[in-house]
Amino acid sequence: MSEQIKAQRIAEQFGSFLESKRVSRRSSLPFSQEVVKKLPAKESKERPQFSEKIRAARREQPPRLAKSRKITETQARRLASYAPHIEEAARKYNVPVELICGVILQESGAQHRAVSHCGARGLMQLMPGTAKRFGVTNSFDPKQNIDGGTKYLRWLLNKFKGDMSLALAGYNAGEHNVEKYGNKIPPFKETQNYVPGVMAYTQTMIDIFVSHKAAPPLPEHARRV
Repeated sequence: MSEQIKAQRIAEQFGSFLESKRVSRRSSLPFSQEVVKKLPAKESKERPQFSEKIRAARREQPPRLAKSRKITETQARRLASYAPHIEEAARKYNVPVELICGVILQESGAQHRAVSHCGARGLMQLMPGTAKRFGVTNSFDPKQNIDGGTKYLRWLLNKFKGDMSLALAGYNAGEHNVEKYGNKIPPFKETQNYVPGVMAYTQTMIDIFVSHKAAPPLPEHARRV
């Protein structure tokens, strides 16, 4: 199967899922091809701006870490099943859909029952303390996990003034470690690999939507980071 066909199928997973579940027009906005076609041209032009910010950040990474990340059809189907929750969190906390997907893919491979060796749980791998801090009572519940994880990501983006690299580093290693090392990505191998990994998945999601001509408008946040 060619990469182009695979990308189209992945993008279609979102729209097809929402149509089959008869999700409301508003809820399906970021994934429904019909709605996207009706978007004002200026909103469609915002996507390259976010894409360029991701690309610029990736250019600062060592070549060995800046490799692209492919998304399997299995992962696409999993993401599609959480599409309404991802869209809701994106709107609620003003975080790009693709960035949320990037974190989910890097953290758990879109497996909602995932548990790490250190006890992080669910799609966005929330530690018990973080889950409690952001109002999550059941980290295995996709809706709660995505809401709590995105809320934390939004908090980190605000704290580090829109710097995606530092926000992602904080998500992985904790904001205190980012501050401890002078507001830089901590010298932990896991974190050093984590940040470019999320960005690579995020760029892949952007490319998939764009290649399928199904790119939703970005939240205002995307123009600030």
